[in-house]
Amino acid sequence: MKKLSTNEIRQMWLDFFKEKHHHFLAPVSLIPVDDASLLWINSGVATLKPYFDGRKTPPAPRLTNSQKAIRTNDIENVGVTARHQTMFEMLGNFSIGEYFKTEAIHFAWELLTSSKWFDIPAEKLYITVSNEDDEAYKIWTEEIGIAKDHIFSLGRDTNFWDVGQGPCGPNTEMFYDRGEKWDPENIGPRLIADDIENDRYIEVWNVVFSQFNNDGHNNYTELPRKNIDTGAGLERIASIFQDTPTNFETDIFFPTIKKVETICNPKFKYSIENYSNPTKEQTRINTAFKVIADHVRATSFAIADGVFPGNKDRGYIIRRLIRRSSIYGREIGITTSFLYKLVDEVIKAMREFYPYLSDKKTIIVDTIKNEEEKFLKTLSKGYDLLEKIINDEKEVSAKNALLLFESFGFPIEQTLEISAERGVNVDLAGFEALLEETKEATRNARKDLKAWDKQNELFTKLHVESEFTGWEETSRENAKVVFLFTDDKELASLTDTEGFIILDKTPFYAEKGGQAADTGIIIGQNFKANVLDVQQGPNKQHIHRVKLTGTVNNGDVVEAKVDEDKRTLTMKNHSGTHMVHYALRDVLGDSVMQAGSYNDENGLRMDFTFNRQLTEEELQKTQDEVIKRINEAHDREVYFCSMDDAVNKYHALAFFTEKYDDIVRVVKFGDFSSELCGGTHVDNTKDIEDFIITGVESKGSGLYRVKCLTSNETVGEYLREQFNKFIEEADKVMTKYNDAKSIMVDQNIDTIYQNIKELEISKQNLEIIKNLVEDLKLAYKEFDKKASDLITAAKLAKFKDLKPTLNKDGINEIKLTTTGLNIKDLKNLADDLRNKFENLIVILASEGEDESFLVVAVSESIQNEHKAIDIFKNLPLNAKGGGNANLAQGKYSK
Repeated sequence: MKKLSTNEIRQMWLDFFKEKHHHFLAPVSLIPVDDASLLWINSGVATLKPYFDGRKTPPAPRLTNSQKAIRTNDIENVGVTARHQTMFEMLGNFSIGEYFKTEAIHFAWELLTSSKWFDIPAEKLYITVSNEDDEAYKIWTEEIGIAKDHIFSLGRDTNFWDVGQGPCGPNTEMFYDRGEKWDPENIGPRLIADDIENDRYIEVWNVVFSQFNNDGHNNYTELPRKNIDTGAGLERIASIFQDTPTNFETDIFFPTIKKVETICNPKFKYSIENYSNPTKEQTRINTAFKVIADHVRATSFAIADGVFPGNKDRGYIIRRLIRRSSIYGREIGITTSFLYKLVDEVIKAMREFYPYLSDKKTIIVDTIKNEEEKFLKTLSKGYDLLEKIINDEKEVSAKNALLLFESFGFPIEQTLEISAERGVNVDLAGFEALLEETKEATRNARKDLKAWDKQNELFTKLHVESEFTGWEETSRENAKVVFLFTDDKELASLTDTEGFIILDKTPFYAEKGGQAADTGIIIGQNFKANVLDVQQGPNKQHIHRVKLTGTVNNGDVVEAKVDEDKRTLTMKNHSGTHMVHYALRDVLGDSVMQAGSYNDENGLRMDFTFNRQLTEEELQKTQDEVIKRINEAHDREVYFCSMDDAVNKYHALAFFTEKYDDIVRVVKFGDFSSELCGGTHVDNTKDIEDFIITGVESKGSGLYRVKCLTSNETVGEYLREQFNKFIEEADKVMTKYNDAKSIMVDQNIDTIYQNIKELEISKQNLEIIKNLVEDLKLAYKEFDKKASDLITAAKLAKFKDLKPTLNKDGINEIKLTTTGLNIKDLKNLADDLRNKFENLIVILASEGEDESFLVVAVSESIQNEHKAIDIFKNLPLNAKGGGNANLAQGKYSK
């Protein structure tokens, strides 16, 4: 059999399906876009869901890809099993409503067995099909000629793909037989038939025949458009062609493992022979090497795609992978940061298909190194905590084991081992139960989010043509109605209702690319329709949701008028988004990646990835850079071109997981901003008029959201609102100050307030007024303390002649009941009296209409015999409060 590198396998797969007229889809980011049901892209089909359920029309009905994916539901198995990985590549071929079972099976067999392609001996392949799928069984046996002892009909647990709602169906799987040496008990094909975990028969390909709709309640109906969805694990196939015991000895991981050998204690080596003659100790060592090689690859790709270590969601996963690697490094004698030194090996192995990794090397290395070094400090605290738990509690509870696991990165194996050395029990069962609860909580947080939409038959057949003309115009007089529908039903007319209209030509922009939809009106001879929203249909038709008065008929000629005020403000904000994107990269560096945006008539926001919080100085520089480019008055340029020209000729930025057409649109301002974009924009940067950053917030690990405004009117209104807000705060402070002015005057407060009132409204003065108001609050706080002290002193002056009497124990005692004093006053009076007299017990009460206060204080010299809290509790009052030997305080009632 051929010996193929991973790159050769991937390329051969893609070349085969290109030859079969499949459109190649480039791999996309690990971060899902517009899919809250997924934390990561977790399969080759995950990015294609809109094509399968009919929301979008694919660039071609036949598709092929090699898509990176991450699955993290059972990280603990990585390195333990032969083929379990955090990140993997899934080779795929897909048909959206074109070919089905016959072609899919024939394609699979040809690629696997043809001497031109993989050239795997036919006798080495075994097949499973669903026991509900006689058609697939017949194709395999009668057309392909699979021997009956090489094919198995199995149940839904293994051969039916279903996610609860949306497209689903039976599947067929292909297995490669690695031979009897991987089947020591000589069980043979029953390993497949009984679905027994084994190392002999390796699943290489899974073809899903997506032919049913699940309504979410396990009611199945035939899909109006049937699809093919396949997946073949690249790492698994590589292990077959490279004849390695596991995926980890392939050219993907093994160079990293060999690099680790140069870093770790020389006595530790990775042993391939351990798979034929295993020992417990060497298995443990091998596991450490595999975990490290897996985790550094997954982490490198995630960081390159804009995920940074953090405390939740994706960031928590990356932090955990780095921490696990560090812990396993200790298993082989590495006690310093080291993972960052392996990034080069990951890039070398993967850069042929993922060239962008080289550009991201610096940010990957720096991020991993910083996280490792922080963790090493945390880890030492974890060891200290475990030591304390063992010494104090003589056991490790489930709760503490989970604390060590989640907060300090301790794998449970580490806790078990250290505890065993100390003869201390760990509640392993309780830990596993708690861990499952945390996993279930994470799953529940997303389970109500639809993973798939049900396939919509109307959308799968919606082929009417509709042209967007809104780049050049905001109204059209002779547009024609070409499609009407409501409740997923095509109609000939709509009357006095809410429904959907498609026009042959429309100036209305459909919401996409972060730009809000246009609104406006559509007018015909017998109706007027307010356009409430516009969304893009599966064939890029702009679908207008309207509230209709009168009757519209299919074929009517109408006038379509966009709300120009809204469009103009939206254009300013969309162009402003491009400006701030450029400026952030200019100020912070090219590691900044846009991760989504939204702009409408009210403002703009842009999400971006970066590995730390921005400083005020960096924000100011970003704002200044945008304003500079606005004032330079750069014309907008637009180019329709190939993707290659967009990137190489016009230097366009493209970060999203959108699937681009053969011809893309580039929007360019000067020589500094060039992006792939289908939105509407100003003609010249000067049309943006003005710009201000109104805030930046963290949206999770390494993800930030900047909020901004453009246009003279909007920025001016915002500044007026902000100034009014700050002046309101200042006025409130001054009201309190003026109320206390009779006690004392603070010239500083008066001066600061005067400066606030005289400040002109401007961007430059926004930070100044903010700081002045803070200064005013601080000045008043100091003033209030001094004034309060004066008020208290005035209140207490009348008690200056109080003198103690001797109680029955011969101790000095002062008892006072008065009115108008609060707790603070009583405590100050008690302190004054104790400073004047020795061996003193002070009992002070102040009666009020609503509340009465009580303080008991005792000189330090007599606190052994007379404790304030004891005296407080034994007073013949209904007192509630607390304290200690020195002082007790509270409220009382008679």
